[in-house]
Amino acid sequence: MTAEALPEEETEPPATDVPLRHNRNFRLLWIGQLLSDLGSEMGLLAYPLLVLYLSHSPVIAGAVGSATAFSAFIVRLPAGALADRHDRRRMMIVTDGVRAVVLAGLAVAVAMHMIDWEVVLVVALIDRVGDTLFAPASMATMPIIIPDRQLEDAWAATEARQFTAGICGVSLGGILFGLGRALPFVGDAISYGVSTVTSGMLRGEFNAKRGDEPTKGLWREAFQGFGVIWRTPILRAAIVQAPLINFVFTGVIATVTLALAYHGQRAGAIGLAQATIMAGGLLGAIVAPRLKNRLTLTQLIVLLCGGGTVCLVVASILIPSPFVAIPIAIPFFFSPVANAVLLAAMFRQTPAEYLGRVNNALIQVATGLATLSPLVAGLLVANLSPHGAMAFFAVGLGVCLVVGLSLKGLREAERLLAEAA
Repeated sequence: MTAEALPEEETEPPATDVPLRHNRNFRLLWIGQLLSDLGSEMGLLAYPLLVLYLSHSPVIAGAVGSATAFSAFIVRLPAGALADRHDRRRMMIVTDGVRAVVLAGLAVAVAMHMIDWEVVLVVALIDRVGDTLFAPASMATMPIIIPDRQLEDAWAATEARQFTAGICGVSLGGILFGLGRALPFVGDAISYGVSTVTSGMLRGEFNAKRGDEPTKGLWREAFQGFGVIWRTPILRAAIVQAPLINFVFTGVIATVTLALAYHGQRAGAIGLAQATIMAGGLLGAIVAPRLKNRLTLTQLIVLLCGGGTVCLVVASILIPSPFVAIPIAIPFFFSPVANAVLLAAMFRQTPAEYLGRVNNALIQVATGLATLSPLVAGLLVANLSPHGAMAFFAVGLGVCLVVGLSLKGLREAERLLAEAA
């Protein structure tokens, strides 16, 4: 076999007539992301529960959550630039391979009772940074292996994967933590290990084609994604409203975990409550392909923020009962539809060599405020009450509704989407 023949044999371009379920690369990417997300979701529940057990402080547990979120905030922009500089498949292999080893070490330390909450913090930081590096690499491969006309359906399937991981991850995390505090981290290590294998099985060329663009400093390249976002109306509207929405949703999840744990609910019950919330998102992802052309962006904002505010008011009454998950699941139902429209627009309107940077710049702005959510939730639960904490986030979602309806960029984006339909 000649050296020139190898790239042709490995390349597997997307076929426009192949359904997503028969697209080998998409199946492998979806499975690898599912397993990687599964490990991350187990950690989202297991880390605060373990820190709470070791420190007996919801404030410390919340602070650990905010510290890991802040680490992602710091790394996210250069991670996008790195995904546009290097082989994206190799980036996925390395990040999940490292996480598999580190989580295996944490599981051993927990099982041997040789652990302090500070060590858990360090591992949680490594885990979150790895997730932040993995995400832009995996996202940027999608338009390479998926035909343009299937992008909305592909992202709906991706949303379904994320919520499936959320349901299974938090459920498994709670159940395994109840059986043995080391077991969730054993599951984490296994999921990252298998994801490493599936990423290595992807076929094709996953380097960004940069053409004659000169290589600049990493941080300078990292900020170039913001320019693309500001020139795209739908993305420009998203970066105005999304930070507050994500702050609220992240705070609600943290409030449920901390309030139920602080008031004596078993880990399994906490995991079931979180799984119920994620089930709302999964159902939304399943119906997203049918709803994407039936609801305008304005209607989605009203349903997500206006209806969500009412649901969170009900949740503020029910908490700290596990039944609090039922009203919270409703606004999570509508988020995949909005995300499918947003991400498909990003894929179509962003040059391939900028996808990693634009994706992470968008996430950076959208999730930056949410880094404070776990700490805010911990402070409110400990010093006010679970009811007050949930009511605080209900007010925040009401503010989102007002901001969303007043955005000119949202109406412009809505007009452009209608013209393109």
